[in-house]
Amino acid sequence: MRQTLFLILATTLIKADIKNELRKKRKQQRPQRLEHLYLNDYLMRDIGLQPGGFAIGEKFSPSVKAKRSVRYLRYLHQLKINT
Repeated sequence: MRQTLFLILATTLIKADIKNELRKKRKQQRPQRLEHLYLNDYLMRDIGLQPGGFAIGEKFSPSVKAKRSVRYLRYLHQLKINT
């Protein structure tokens, strides 16, 4: 009984650590800027860029993100080792 509690606690702490590392990694990444001086603001907006050269909005829709996260959770569930 004690071993299963320790395993559950360990996996919970590992998951929290991974989430913390991913959050820090996302903060460190900067958005990429495209340098096209010959494009006007309207053309940049049409191709999905802000006037400063950064991308507008998110790359993927929320439904695509949800499908990917569900697929990843299913993958993790299949990898679980039954003890």
